[in-house]
Amino acid sequence: MREKLKCLRCGKTMEFLMRENIQLGKTGWVLGDLGNLMAGALDVAVLRCPGCGRLEFYQGDWMDGEREDSLPQVACPACGVRYDFDYPKCPACGADNPNF
Repeated sequence: MREKLKCLRCGKTMEFLMRENIQLGKTGWVLGDLGNLMAGALDVAVLRCPGCGRLEFYQGDWMDGEREDSLPQVACPACGVRYDFDYPKCPACGADNPNF
């Protein structure tokens, strides 16, 4: 298990959000998106602060073995239970997900 990282802005513990491939390259006027196809992608781990919303990006393999295949989670505003971000209601108390 990795050491918990603290947010540099507000000091709360950062949460693993997702692992993503960020597209490299740029779109040009003459060649269009050809530069994107040839540039590839950068594997990054995205962490977020639940307090201030700050996002931090780390090299993708830095998070190997840490929930990389799971969905981002949200804490229920009513009871505090953590559940998958895409659930419309809290599975514990039935409160609405504030992100819907």
